[in-house]
Amino acid sequence: MKTTPIYGIPYLEGSDLVSGAPEQFANMANGVETALNEVDNRNTPEGVKPAIATTLETLAGITGVTGQTGYVTADPTESNNGPYYWDGTAWLPYATGAMLDALSSRVASTVQTLAVYALLGAITVTRSANVVTVHVEAYYNTKWSMNTGDTRKLLDDGKLPSPAATLIFPAIVNGQGYWDRRLTANITKEGGLNIVARTDVGFNANEKMGFSLTYVATE
Repeated sequence: MKTTPIYGIPYLEGSDLVSGAPEQFANMANGVETALNEVDNRNTPEGVKPAIATTLETLAGITGVTGQTGYVTADPTESNNGPYYWDGTAWLPYATGAMLDALSSRVASTVQTLAVYALLGAITVTRSANVVTVHVEAYYNTKWSMNTGDTRKLLDDGKLPSPAATLIFPAIVNGQGYWDRRLTANITKEGGLNIVARTDVGFNANEKMGFSLTYVATE
């Protein structure tokens, strides 16, 4: 037997056996009664008025009518407070403005301009939920070099979503056809971005440095 999409009323199909007719008719009748009971309950004061509780635990102990609104007013966990609805088996939270703002902030793309030493260019930061991709395209307007172990700060702490720990990525840097620039790009756990020379490296004026990396932010 299949059921109707809105109220879940069961109905017979061509493949249902005649021998099962008594049980099938009983299921149909019970399905209609359940649907009518649900509609009737929605039109009672208990089904129309919101279920109010001081804590989420208290609200969870109340059985609602499908579609009924509930509200938690004073739960010690602040995020538990707010509107809920009964889906037939449990109270589920409505999406609040704060939730939508938090979601939109996790799906965003920004471009941050570099201004460190003589380094010019931009960093594009794209975020989808907790997955962050950083793309760097930069250059110096003068000839420059880094000795082994030297660090250049590209973004201050707090500019990027923070990882759980400092991350180290090999930075593939192409400058005028050369691939021997041995650098690492480090995302600090405070949300900063640095490049570190693994060997002595040099760049000509206006020679581009570009690389991308992807990581998971903590929140």
